[in-house]
Amino acid sequence: MTDKNSSRKTIFKNELKYIFEKYDVSGLDIDNVVYSLFENPVDLSKQYIVKDELSDLEKLKEKLDAILSDNDLIGAINSLFLVQDDLELPIDIKRLILGNEKIGVLVGAGVSKLIGFPLWYELGDNAIKYLYEKNRINYFEYQTIQREIIDPKQKITIFDGLIPRKTGEAKEFYEKYFNKSEANNSQNPYDLLVKIDWIKLTSNIDKEFYKALNSYYNLLNQSQEDLKVDQIKERKKAKIASNNFDSANMDYETIYHIHGFMDQLDQTILTTKDYLEAYYNETGRLKEFLQNIFNEYTIIFIGYGLEEFSILEHIIRGSKEHHVLLGAYLNEMNLFKLKKDYFKTINISPVSYYLDFTGYNRLYHVLNAWIQQINEERNKEYYENVSKIDEVID
Repeated sequence: MTDKNSSRKTIFKNELKYIFEKYDVSGLDIDNVVYSLFENPVDLSKQYIVKDELSDLEKLKEKLDAILSDNDLIGAINSLFLVQDDLELPIDIKRLILGNEKIGVLVGAGVSKLIGFPLWYELGDNAIKYLYEKNRINYFEYQTIQREIIDPKQKITIFDGLIPRKTGEAKEFYEKYFNKSEANNSQNPYDLLVKIDWIKLTSNIDKEFYKALNSYYNLLNQSQEDLKVDQIKERKKAKIASNNFDSANMDYETIYHIHGFMDQLDQTILTTKDYLEAYYNETGRLKEFLQNIFNEYTIIFIGYGLEEFSILEHIIRGSKEHHVLLGAYLNEMNLFKLKKDYFKTINISPVSYYLDFTGYNRLYHVLNAWIQQINEERNKEYYENVSKIDEVID
């Protein structure tokens, strides 16, 4: 479960001082450690900064091995740099999954970003840039829009007004960003998200979630072909649902595209008008669907930023408690606490993962660690149940 890249880049001097005192380290060894590991050995600040070349835990240990002979001391110092608490599956989520409660994930653009797809603000910027390059707007208009309009929905609304989604030109533009034949990252978070039996929703219009589920089912089906005929289970097949949802008949084999997807571009939710009709219209089918989902299922939001919840506030408030995975820096946990206070007002509990090591790619390591822990717990539960059955038989 340990990620070798999850090493702190700074530590408090008092942390190291405590270990030196505990192990009664000599002054010479203290100097050797401090001057070998840190860029600011005589700085008056409260923290040491690790040298750039000591980029992971393995390199730190190699350096310590060359200086010290006490393995316990080396291990104690090395442990100061290890950070993996964000890799632990939160107990509340563990209970939900292992207890077979109604649970689901709602995946945003931050997940697809990890495999090469644009965030919404990037798509909005590119849409306005395209209008300028194609002489739909002049340079003054281009600069003014990029400078003064922040909301990507508004930028895409301008784009849609000049190049409607039903046109071939619009389709070509969106396909450039959302119809990639291959994801460009071997560490694909969707490959992990499909391994859990939970309902799978996304506001993304790319089909990577579906592709991952389809590939996963193909592997499962293939693995059954060597079994005897009477042992073969029903073959699973990945499906896509868009626009016509039924919250009373949800299943694990379907990817629910709540904003539509590329194959039905003219039905996607992209513009300000689309969002108003979908989320604020009292007769909107999406609004009713999400209200039912949030009341019946515990949802884990993955790949969403703080600003995106303003759209969901009036729908989710008053429902059962949900969770959101949020990136945070170790030295900004007070800011995370402020965000946590906000999410409490809409019944969402934030779970942090650290950006200090590999940026948002850390999300993959977190999800991978979660999957491992879930499988370990399920295997443990299986063998415990078998043991109980054996005891009854004996």
